[in-house]
Amino acid sequence: MILLGGCAPGSGDVPPSGDRGPAVETDGAAVRITVSGRPVLEYAMEERLPSDTLPGYYRRSGYIDSVYSPEGHLLTDAFPAGHTHHHGIFTAWTSATFRGEHLDFWNQHHETGTARHAELLEIYDSAGVAGFRVRLEQVSLQYGPILSEDWRVRVYDTAEPYVWDLRTAQTNVTGDTLYLNRYDYGGLGVRGSADWNQVDSLRFRAPAKFLTSAGDFRAAANHTRPEWVAMYGETSGIRSEGTAGLAVFPHPENFRAPEFVRVHPDMPYLSVTPVVEEGFSLPPGETFVARYRFVLFDGEPAGIDLSRYGWSAFPPR
Repeated sequence: MILLGGCAPGSGDVPPSGDRGPAVETDGAAVRITVSGRPVLEYAMEERLPSDTLPGYYRRSGYIDSVYSPEGHLLTDAFPAGHTHHHGIFTAWTSATFRGEHLDFWNQHHETGTARHAELLEIYDSAGVAGFRVRLEQVSLQYGPILSEDWRVRVYDTAEPYVWDLRTAQTNVTGDTLYLNRYDYGGLGVRGSADWNQVDSLRFRAPAKFLTSAGDFRAAANHTRPEWVAMYGETSGIRSEGTAGLAVFPHPENFRAPEFVRVHPDMPYLSVTPVVEEGFSLPPGETFVARYRFVLFDGEPAGIDLSRYGWSAFPPR
């Protein structure tokens, strides 16, 4: 079993959001979390397909979209123009082998696999933390569910930036070994705003920018192993226009940490993955566990001390 350890001790000086703090609600189709009444994120429980002109194999649930910065800038996109199989913040493996056959949970248009929401297990709102726990499935279109996936999302009581964590535990529920092959990306996917998508002629404003904890920008950042990677750019917010973005902190005790980041040369997209150099196997009943922190900010990341919000400086409460 691949296990994730606890967080390193530490303390942070993170400003609280205010009296109302984080709150969670669900209407049966989605789970939504706000901080002081302002939207932070939405998790899709109900299967979605935004246009009747799209092929049915793009139907998808079990992802986080409508992710906002504190000033109301929309930072993610689902079903984006040019890459319809990207869905906000999602988990899926791209290249796998099961029973001697190729299996791709990421690229739905290859019609071998997909991922989906299965069950809402819990929502909670207490002690300055709001969140939820859900069960997902990564599914072979031929053989059915291969991985039963447990997501736990926790949003903290912070005003600027927003800080939240995603923990995923993926268990092989079949009687056969799943082989996760070496590949350039796969695991965690993050698709940035349509404002940064040059293929989207209706919404495009400017290309996304990238920065890592090592000071690398877009081209140099690809397939490095930083403490964090940020994606940001010009967006039109609920309350103002300007620059906003998100940073992803893979947990330092994730499998094969520090993990690689895939930074795409053209699209507003990144992946955090342990399989760039070597694949691994997941025998029946074994579990892959990973944890990621997301920091949602306004302005340029160079003007923010993002290290203040990392795992050692701001441990989960």
